Amino acid sequence: MTLQEKIQDAINVECTYADKNGSSRLSVCDHYNWDRDLWAYRYDIVDAIRNRGYSVSMSVRWGVTDIEISKQIQLS
Repeated sequence: MTLQEKIQDAINVECTYADKNGSSRLSVCDHYNWDRDLWAYRYDIVDAIRNRGYSVSMSVRWGVTDIEISKQIQLS
């Protein structure tokens, strides 16, 4: 599996989960026990998810970046 396929799979999994449950969270960190590829491309991941029409927010705590993904709803 290439790096691009790996990242695309992670994006697809999170978006599918958000569609099913309303929201999802992807946590990434630059630590040897974490997936450093997801960490290195976290901003590209956020951009790709936003381009699909999801609401995305990021927060950092203790070196871990949480990416919150929410399915957009139409409010009047």
